Amino acid sequence: MAWFALDDGFDSHPKVRKAGNAAVGLFVRLGVHATKHLTEGHLDGDIVRDYGTAATIRKLITVGMLHEPGHGCPRCPQPAADGYYIHDYLDYNKSRAQIEAAREAARKRQQRGRDTARANRNARDSAANLNANSRQNARSSQSNCDENAPLFEDSAAGQDGLSRRDTHEGATVVPSPPLPSHNYDGADVGGEATGSRPADLDEHLAPTPIEVDGFQLTDSMRRWAHATYPALDVDHSTAQFVSHYRSTGARRKSWPDAWQKWIRDDAKRAAERGTRASSGDVIPFRERQQQANDAMFDRAMARAQARRAAREAQEGAAQ
Repeated sequence: MAWFALDDGFDSHPKVRKAGNAAVGLFVRLGVHATKHLTEGHLDGDIVRDYGTAATIRKLITVGMLHEPGHGCPRCPQPAADGYYIHDYLDYNKSRAQIEAAREAARKRQQRGRDTARANRNARDSAANLNANSRQNARSSQSNCDENAPLFEDSAAGQDGLSRRDTHEGATVVPSPPLPSHNYDGADVGGEATGSRPADLDEHLAPTPIEVDGFQLTDSMRRWAHATYPALDVDHSTAQFVSHYRSTGARRKSWPDAWQKWIRDDAKRAAERGTRASSGDVIPFRERQQQANDAMFDRAMARAQARRAAREAQEGAAQ
C-alpha cells in the first residue's frame, strides 16, 4: 500500500491558507488518486473535474498547487493535453519504480517468512510423528515380548543333542548390571535366595542375561506365590520362566517383577483351562499348544539331566 505524503507544515503553508479548505480538500483527494494509481503526480482532466468544481480547480492553479498544460514552473514536468500535474509531487512522494520495488521486496520477504514457517511446522510434525511411532513400536515390542511370545520358538522333539535353545551358541547379547527390584502390587519379592534354579542349568554353556543378572527364586517370592495362588506349581512355573528367557536371551529391568507377572499369567491360564474342562468345552488350539509345550519342556529337562549325569559319570570314570 502506498501513501500520499503531506509534511507537518502543510496546514499552515501560505499556499494552503490562501487556497482555502475546499480547494485543499480537492488537492488531497487528487494526491491520493495519483498515489493509488502510480501516476507520479499526473492527473487526467476528467478525474480532476469530477472531483472538484471549476472554482476549486482554478484556486489550486492560481496558488501554484496544481499545474495545467503550458505552466511555467521549472521544477515540474508538463502534463498531457487536457491533464493536470500536482506541484512538486515527486519531492514528497515515491516514484512508481520505487513503490513497485518496495512491493516486490515485501512480497519476497513475506514468502520467505511463509516458507520458513512451513519448514518449521513440517519439522515439528515429523519429529512428533517419529516420537509417536517410536513410542508405539516400543510399547508393541514390549507387549509382544512380555505377553504374546510363545514359550518356545522351535521344537526340541527328536533332537539327539542339545539344541541351540539349550546351548545359546553364538549369543551376542551384551550383559549389563542387574537393576534393583521394587515392590509392586504389594508382593514381597525380597529376602534371601533359596538357590532354586532350573535343574538343567549347565555351567559350561554361554551365559544369558537371566543367568548373568543372577535371578533366583527367594523364600519371600515363594511365600507370595503360595499365598496368592496355592494351586499353582511354583517350581514348574519358575523353571519355565527361566528356560523361556534363556532361550530368548532377553533382559528385563527387574527379574522378580517379570517373574511375578509370569506367575499371574500362569495362574490365569490354569484357571481358564480348569473352567473349560469342567464345563466340557473343547480346549482351543492355543491352549493345546501350550500344554504340548509344557510336556515338551518336561521332556527336554529330563534329557538334559540325563546327559549331564552321563557326562559326570564319564568324567568320574576317567579320573
